[in-house]
Amino acid sequence: MTLSVAVVGGGWAGCAAALTLAEAGVKVSLHEASRTLGGRARAVELGSHLLDNGQHILLGAYAQSLQLIERLSPATSDGLWRLPLAIEQPPDFSLVCPRLPAPLHLLAGLLAARGLSWRDKLAAARWAHAVLNRDEPPDHSSVSQLTRNQPEKLNRLLWHPLCVSALNTPPDIASARVFRDVIRAAFGGCNHHSDLLLPRRDLTSLFPAPAAARVLELGGEVRLSSRVTRLDATVDAITLDTRDESVTYSHVILAVAPQHLSALTNQVAALETLSDEVGRYDYQAIATAYVQYDPTFRLPKPLFALDNGPAQFVFDRGQSHGQAGLLAFVASTATNLPENWLDQAEAQLQRIAHPGPVLWRKRIVEKQATYACVPGMRRPAVRTAHPRIFLAGDYTASPYPATLESATLSGVQSARALLEKP
Repeated sequence: MTLSVAVVGGGWAGCAAALTLAEAGVKVSLHEASRTLGGRARAVELGSHLLDNGQHILLGAYAQSLQLIERLSPATSDGLWRLPLAIEQPPDFSLVCPRLPAPLHLLAGLLAARGLSWRDKLAAARWAHAVLNRDEPPDHSSVSQLTRNQPEKLNRLLWHPLCVSALNTPPDIASARVFRDVIRAAFGGCNHHSDLLLPRRDLTSLFPAPAAARVLELGGEVRLSSRVTRLDATVDAITLDTRDESVTYSHVILAVAPQHLSALTNQVAALETLSDEVGRYDYQAIATAYVQYDPTFRLPKPLFALDNGPAQFVFDRGQSHGQAGLLAFVASTATNLPENWLDQAEAQLQRIAHPGPVLWRKRIVEKQATYACVPGMRRPAVRTAHPRIFLAGDYTASPYPATLESATLSGVQSARALLEKP
């Protein structure tokens, strides 16, 4: 049977999978339920403003995502703004990693950090060395347990904020092993792996839209507003039902968010165990608030860390996106945010800058932005028990938590696994 593959879900994982298949000469159809590609990292229009459903940062260690972005848009290499890792939290804390070989750049940054005592600096350096070089922590341990011997100030200003930002899971319940993997990826290889990369365009145009354009160019299909309502799997074929039609394919890659997986797999007996396992995941929210100040206002730097919640970071989109005077506040692990969290976030900003009157504010809350990255959670492989059904998504087996890199890695791996099938 000639390969004809449906990719269900047009997020970063689905777009990576469809692109990989199309470039391998496979006839591929990408189905996306909404009118916009990108999934949980997409562009949104709010009035006359083109924003994102959440403010994202990529790490320099995200090799797969960066390779895809740069390969698809070589003429627009300014789509990402590369900055050496700097955690600036005026007036209390500053950590800047210089351009030295890894992990010396982290050691130098810690020893030169402002706001830490020498005792704190040495404790941080010893801890980082142990994480980078010693055996992995027990699978059941949390980040709080991993950092229990660190001074309270270090946990409050550095390690726990990094955990919340990277895993979108509170340190008390976050997986120590996954956090260790993130630290090793950022600081255990090349020094540029710890760089922060800020998008300079909306998230859909950064990768999903160019990927879809390439799929179309290679003869594939991209179907927006095409919600798949049912999947029928036999030994020989896969049939998908949408609102308008039923279409039969040789294989399918399910690239929907994990909380939507069971709606498609509950009729496939071979996937019952998978549905049960993924169905037990818990989720964490991420809130992003856009606040427009006078267009003449500009933060001293493109982003700052914020202390003592509810927001962890503030970004100046005037500097990254050319949206003068527009700031983005980000609150991770935002499941139980107070109603006035944005007022509190603006009060946090007052310790750094005084932007003046607010012209408008918009809040976007992704209630199930990521799964809770807890110790011992089981993440499925891209191959399933059904030989014609594959998975792609940031929840599949990966060294990373729910990130854009996990999504693109999974999409590429899923497509390659499908191509390897006899």
